[in-house]
Amino acid sequence: MASHRVAPRRHSLLRRAVFRTLELGARALGGRAFYRRFWLARGRLVLREEVLRIPGLDPRWHGFTLAQLSDLHAGPFLARGDLAPAVELIGQRGIDLLAITGDFLTHRMEDILLVIDDLARIRAPMGRFAVLGNHDYRGRREPELIAACARAGIRVLVDEAVSLERAGAKLWLRGIGDLEEARLLDPMAGAQAIPQDEPDILLAHHPRAGRSCVRARTLAVLSGHTHGTQIDLPLLRRLGPAHPGLRYRSGSALVVVSRGLGVVGVPLRIGAPAELVFLRLECA
Repeated sequence: MASHRVAPRRHSLLRRAVFRTLELGARALGGRAFYRRFWLARGRLVLREEVLRIPGLDPRWHGFTLAQLSDLHAGPFLARGDLAPAVELIGQRGIDLLAITGDFLTHRMEDILLVIDDLARIRAPMGRFAVLGNHDYRGRREPELIAACARAGIRVLVDEAVSLERAGAKLWLRGIGDLEEARLLDPMAGAQAIPQDEPDILLAHHPRAGRSCVRARTLAVLSGHTHGTQIDLPLLRRLGPAHPGLRYRSGSALVVVSRGLGVVGVPLRIGAPAELVFLRLECA
């Protein structure tokens, strides 16, 4: 089994206690309603378009569009109904496939039940797929989370690949477990099922996967995890995981790092708005 692990970020008990106190205080002061109004409402939510022009792309995949949701962090500041504007915007845009790149929840597995119905409403003719983020391993109840997603028509990919077809042309979608928290990890296992000359798109919560888990024919890597720093100010941006930027190139693959929809700690974003990402493939 090949492993491409990244050391998980572990905070001191004091630091976690401070964050928890801030979260409880913000929640008591109406933090969820505040966050919904100023970052998730229609007109506030950023729609980010990524167009990937690919030499040699089979023309039958020209125009293929997927929507990426990431870092929902259901729980204190995002709950039932808060994704309604995002669901509506995706419906108006029209997509072929939905990709969710992890961190459904904040603290406990039951948090996913707050958003799963909204996610199930998103129409995606070629399927709804997801991978797990580091928060999704809380309590080591990921099998329950995967089952909850399956009941809502969302397939969670764990070190595996699925074949997509459009007018007879093939494209693969690959998903891997979280590079920090997965106990068993073989991120290239799914790649072994893909013929060498066929392209794939990789879903991976941690953006580091774009440097270590791509194939020669990987077109794009969709990731999240960093929240775009969430609070993009000197010193404060260091409180979150390292952010490599909104996009970077890894060989021929475009690595897209979503700033996500949710927050942790405080219901606040500065310089890193909540966003929906749309990725469109085009022939070069």
